Amino acid sequence: MHAQVGESCRNCGAALVGHYCHACGQSSHIHRTLGAWWHDFSHGVLHIEGQVWRTIAFLFTRPGELTRRYIAGERRRFLSPLALYLFGVFLLYIAYSIFGGFGSINAPDAQEAATEIHAEAVKTQGQIAALDRQRSSILADKGDVAAVDRERARLAERYRQLELTSTALGGATKATASGHGEQESPVMTGWKSLDEKLAHAIRDPEFLLFKMEANGYKFSWALILLSMPFMGLVFLWKRGVAMFDHAVFVTYSLSFVSLLLAMMILWTKLAHLPGEALLLLAFPVHLFFQTRGAYGLGWLSGLVMTIILCVMAQVVLLLWVIGLLALGIAH
Repeated sequence: MHAQVGESCRNCGAALVGHYCHACGQSSHIHRTLGAWWHDFSHGVLHIEGQVWRTIAFLFTRPGELTRRYIAGERRRFLSPLALYLFGVFLLYIAYSIFGGFGSINAPDAQEAATEIHAEAVKTQGQIAALDRQRSSILADKGDVAAVDRERARLAERYRQLELTSTALGGATKATASGHGEQESPVMTGWKSLDEKLAHAIRDPEFLLFKMEANGYKFSWALILLSMPFMGLVFLWKRGVAMFDHAVFVTYSLSFVSLLLAMMILWTKLAHLPGEALLLLAFPVHLFFQTRGAYGLGWLSGLVMTIILCVMAQVVLLLWVIGLLALGIAH
């Protein structure tokens, strides 16, 4: 249904002088058919005026130019970094949900593991007893027992750690006043509530992994925030570079990583093809060309900065995983 000349825009109320509102840009053609809805859907997902496909093409072939041109002001021609990042994370989530990751973690039965660890602790206790007898013999001969004492201290610490782990897995029980066995809460930090959460996480690692995966999707944006201070520090020497530039760089780079991981899942799970390690090499290569193009660096300086950024990426990823682990244990 087309609006008549002189009518008002259905969106903002401005007077229409053509087929599009001069104030907000909405079309005067208002449709209410299923076919038109499907056209809007396909246009929005697959076209978006070419922004998605153009941006992805540049992201994979000319990442440095894409970053530089977006920073320079070509905002209409390319999809924004954040929108592309959310698009990549969504595709990665779908691929991971359907096909799974690159490997599976099968946690052993907690009670069985506790029994095996306790058996190892008993064995260690026997070694400690043998050292005690050896120490007594050395003392009787008025010899030096320093080496024996050091070995005994090492075994004693090993025994303590084994028993602690066995207890956390449910291997230690104590009798209650009613005569029933009650699981003893291991003392790990001295903070009772934290010790209980840690023990629960050790007894049920699969549930902890599930919570980390769920939080990883929800808090993936934290990777951008964690990277920003490092980027500012690494490029402190580069004049004329604003924090906004680093944000664009990081977000486009993480968008590439999300799309690359989604491709790797399809490569290994759907196509059943080897070579995921070769695909992982695409990240440092991509990072090199993006860094060199975005910041206008030479080949040597670009290579040095790429190595530094690869180390930075590992630190950021480690901090992010530690945060997810803390969230998983806390809740």
